[in-house]
Amino acid sequence: MKRLLVLVLASMLIAASLAGCTPSDKVSGTLVVGCPPISGDFIYGFGNSSYDKWVKDLTGGYMSTYAVTPDGEIVLNETVVKNLETSVDGDGNKTYTFEIHDDLKWNDGSPITAHDYIFSILWEASPAWVKAGASSATGDGLLGYEAYFSGESPVFTGIKLIDDYKFSVTIDAEMLPYFFETSYASVRPLPMKAWAPAAKIANEITIEVPKAGQEDAENPEMEEKTFEGTCLVSDSSVWSLESNCQGIAGTERFAPTVSCGPYIFQSFENNAVTLKVNPHFKGDANGKKPQLEYIIIKYINQTTDVDQVINGSVDAVTGVIEGEKIEKALNDEPNTKVTYYPRNGYGGIFIHCDFGPTQDAKVRHALAYLIDRQEVIKNVLGGYGSVVNGMYGLAQWMYQDNKEAIDNLPNFVLNHDKANDLLDETEWKYEADGKTPFDRTKAKPGSEYYRHNADGEVLAINHLGTEENEVTDNVDIQFKANCPYAGIKFSLTRSDFAKLLDHYYEGFTMGDEREFHTFNLATGFSAIFDPYYSYHSDFYHVLYMQTEQVKDEKLDEIIIKMRSLDPTQVEEYSAAWLEFQIRWNELLPVIPLYSNQYYDIYSSKVKGFNTTPFLQWAEMICDISK
Repeated sequence: MKRLLVLVLASMLIAASLAGCTPSDKVSGTLVVGCPPISGDFIYGFGNSSYDKWVKDLTGGYMSTYAVTPDGEIVLNETVVKNLETSVDGDGNKTYTFEIHDDLKWNDGSPITAHDYIFSILWEASPAWVKAGASSATGDGLLGYEAYFSGESPVFTGIKLIDDYKFSVTIDAEMLPYFFETSYASVRPLPMKAWAPAAKIANEITIEVPKAGQEDAENPEMEEKTFEGTCLVSDSSVWSLESNCQGIAGTERFAPTVSCGPYIFQSFENNAVTLKVNPHFKGDANGKKPQLEYIIIKYINQTTDVDQVINGSVDAVTGVIEGEKIEKALNDEPNTKVTYYPRNGYGGIFIHCDFGPTQDAKVRHALAYLIDRQEVIKNVLGGYGSVVNGMYGLAQWMYQDNKEAIDNLPNFVLNHDKANDLLDETEWKYEADGKTPFDRTKAKPGSEYYRHNADGEVLAINHLGTEENEVTDNVDIQFKANCPYAGIKFSLTRSDFAKLLDHYYEGFTMGDEREFHTFNLATGFSAIFDPYYSYHSDFYHVLYMQTEQVKDEKLDEIIIKMRSLDPTQVEEYSAAWLEFQIRWNELLPVIPLYSNQYYDIYSSKVKGFNTTPFLQWAEMICDISK
């Protein structure tokens, strides 16, 4: 997650609300939330749509060992954790030992135990889960992670099941210090008895392996070897983790049954998800329980989303950015209420940097000079936003610390000459014969005079946007008006959001069917800003992670510097963050368009819809009533 509309994969921290007071004894009413199309991936590890994540959080969240407060502070979740002890061994490895409460339950009434927390790490960090099509960073940073994740070792040495309600995780000394250290120790449960009833957790395993020196032999001699560490085993001769993962990826992914969140999945029909309150849910991090009996999350036309709140068709829509819609909602008070907050994210034109002409950073910069960002903000946001020059949101404290330097980064304004100057330095500097220098004076709308490389290939940019999207409309208008002046053949295709995400995430796997270079999207950040999973070369061509497909040693070094700081080194982290933004701006994997205030618009019948830059409504559902 990457980051799209939400950044889950960077932290693996499942946020829980701390904004409650006392548990509610009364559960009634139905909350209907409108949204764009839902993809249908309802367990963590698949997809990264915000709307699917609402379902994941409501059904599978809240039981992490750590939680996020409304102001973005990461704290111990005392609803889950009864006691925490930490220790450091002689090698510098740091162990977090958790004792969890014995009254946590799954939605079927069965107990949530330490087995479920250890199981979640063994499951999600396994190569079998990756082979099933999932993506996860669970367990990263813990001792023995690399060996287990790669399949080199069948055991995970950095985790330990102590008893039914106690377990430990050990952070590898080589991963410390880390500015967001507690995220390594943030663990949530998975239902072991439901997902892997034939398996059990063992502290060692004895298996047959090739004798030393015969690993590559066609028919090697085998010997028994014992591996000490935590692993999944089974008494069943037909059970395997790989087949088990494949089964869950084909079933629970689309209709989760046993879950731990405040709500239970009931159905996904006609692009609407229905959830019912979980009677066994203990409470959020403040002990507060849900007040609504049902939640329906459904697709609605985005052109009329605010109108549907006003006329009562839905109770709420979130993340509204269009000025006209915002004004309409404000003018409908007191029937319609509005909560607004600085966006912990930004919107832009996201670019695949490993495909076609956009592999060249100069091409990416040229595109940035062919769009009038202020015009987009005026047309779409109606003045409720501002341009950004990097990968940040206006709500981030790092931006506030470095505002002057960030605001002085190259400001991409519409400039045909600048775009042509940059493109003249690329391979795309010829006419169709691949020899005659491109003449910018011939380039204009309707001329069909395009740049080519020496092989006679045309400089073509294929953009994918979505239906009923004002940003897509404006990108279409801007690029079709300005790209001809720079000899770029621009085309735009519209699809539903799910198809766009498929091409965005999986483009590098599509081979000859790959088509699109750019996408207009928006992204939100978690309380943890660690771009390692989003931009480090370690995750180049890793599904759902390094989605812009950037490989840059200098950026890698800065990312490692950022994350290799002690949590107390706030000033140093802020300085490294600025270095990252400067290099990111030079590479420009995304043309940043805007950051803005988000407006959540809801019926006056709804109470407690007090979202923040760090907590969406689904992460604070226990505060909301109707």
